[in-house]
Amino acid sequence: MKIAFCTPFKPLTHPRISGDVTIAEDLATFLQNQGHEIWIVPQLSTRYIWKRPRNWGHVCATMQLVKENIQNEKPDVWFTYHSYYKAPDILGTMAAREQIPYAIFAPSHAPKRKKDWSTKPGYYLNKKALQHATHIFANKQRDLEGLSHIVPPSHLTFIPPGIRTDIFTRDETLRAEKRTAWNATDSIVVLTIAMLRKGTKSEGVEHVITACSDLAYQGHDIKLIIAGDGVMRPYLEEVAHKFLPNRHIFLGIVPSKELPALYSSCDIFAFPGINEGLGMVYLEAQSCGLPVVAWDHDGAPQVVNNGTTGIITPSYDNNAFLQAIGKLAASPDLRTAMGAAATKHTATNHNIRQNYAELDAKLRAIAQQ
Repeated sequence: MKIAFCTPFKPLTHPRISGDVTIAEDLATFLQNQGHEIWIVPQLSTRYIWKRPRNWGHVCATMQLVKENIQNEKPDVWFTYHSYYKAPDILGTMAAREQIPYAIFAPSHAPKRKKDWSTKPGYYLNKKALQHATHIFANKQRDLEGLSHIVPPSHLTFIPPGIRTDIFTRDETLRAEKRTAWNATDSIVVLTIAMLRKGTKSEGVEHVITACSDLAYQGHDIKLIIAGDGVMRPYLEEVAHKFLPNRHIFLGIVPSKELPALYSSCDIFAFPGINEGLGMVYLEAQSCGLPVVAWDHDGAPQVVNNGTTGIITPSYDNNAFLQAIGKLAASPDLRTAMGAAATKHTATNHNIRQNYAELDAKLRAIAQQ
């Protein structure tokens, strides 16, 4: 089966590692491994497209190119990853008009966006895409309610988020080496991973730094490892130097293939997850046997079992957040128990091959309609 694979938000080749790119890459790889021929649609970023009239020439040219391609060699299914008001899928709508079965994975529908003139065009473009779709796959529980207002139940399927649990496995071969390099052989190593850009990501990292600082002041032998890069890194390094001197290391961007060894070399994964729609890092960390500490803010509670695979604390309750990290830091037995439960949880509920099997079956079915 030939599948046209479209990513209106970020291309598969986007240089900045993020959950969006990881999910898209995993989807494309999974579908290819199922024997499908994947055609990567020419990239057309639609992010706030209505605000950028100087790009409309490129938009028209890309649409014409794609239209010619699908008319010359019609795909069996058009598959779009992610469509929402900021980056609505307009190419998929065009494919639907060409009588190509049209599926969207991980879209959202936010009626409040039609009330603001700055987002209203994106709202209606996205709504048009959703209503043209043959089938929609939601991977977040919070999206189901909004989508159900405009999509018939028979056209909507929930697919729990999944990762390559065969890749994200605990591997302690480099643990001693890494911890020696970090001067943290006997320390409790707390790991956080995020793009250090302005906004909620860097705000979350700052909360982790503050919590670890307070725990160190209380006498815990804490070492904080921060993976990720971005414009806020100098500021966060300043904060860490001030409040957590000699107890922190900024690693910068860590390649995906090195992440399992990184997770396995640490003891606790902590990141608040402010406005985190899903938080793939929580799944990766748990799969590698790390207990997680996060806020009850959006995505983390969907993938972390509070009290079993980690600890979910009230949002913006800094004391509860640091106490949760401290509780794990003080108990090797609790870390071991939660880490083992975390690995089992991801293998059972978030294995990409298991969860995406329903997706594959549904795509094959709509191609036959």
